Amino acid sequence: MTQEPVAGPIPMPLPAPPPYINPPPTAPRPTAASPQAPVAAPVPVPLPTAGEATGTFVYFVAIGDGGSRGVRFGCDDSLVAVHVTTPPGSDRLAGAMAQLLAPDGTASRAGLYNALSGSALRYVSGYLDGTTAVVNLNGSLRPGGVCDNPRIETQLAQTAVAATGASQAAIYIDGNALADVLSLR
Repeated sequence: MTQEPVAGPIPMPLPAPPPYINPPPTAPRPTAASPQAPVAAPVPVPLPTAGEATGTFVYFVAIGDGGSRGVRFGCDDSLVAVHVTTPPGSDRLAGAMAQLLAPDGTASRAGLYNALSGSALRYVSGYLDGTTAVVNLNGSLRPGGVCDNPRIETQLAQTAVAATGASQAAIYIDGNALADVLSLR
C-alpha cells in the first residue's frame, strides 16, 4: 500500500452530517415492565470491494493545528485525510483499518499523529448495517492522554465511513462499544 497526504478540504464519500459513534439502538429494549416481542437481528450486508477505484482515506491528526490542515475537532486539532491505495478487489475497510492500526508509519511519514499508535488493536471484521459501518476490533486500547479519546473516536469513525460510504460508524472492541471502553480509561 502507498499513501499520499491530501491537502485542502477532506473529501467526504457522501454529503452527510458527521458520523455518530455507536448510535443508540433504534428500538426500545424490552423490560420486565413492558415485554415486547423480540426484534429480528439485522442481516449484515457485505462491504463493497474496490474494483477500478483502488483506494480510500485513512484519518490522522495534526495536533494543535486549529483546523488549518483539515477539519477542526477535539483539542484544537485537525483531522487530516491520507489517501492509501489497496489492491484491486480487496476489502477497503480491512485495508484502511490495517493502515490505521499499524505502528505509526503512515502517520509519521505524513507528519501527522496517530492516537491509536500506542494501542494493540487488531481488525476482526466489518460490515454495513443500513447506513452504519460496524467495525469489530480486538485487543487493548491505550490512549496517550485525555485529548486522545476524541482523536481515537474520530479517527476510527471517519476512516470506517470513508472506506464504506456509510453515514455513521459503530466501533466495538472485544464486543464492547468504543464509548464504553474509552469511559473506563
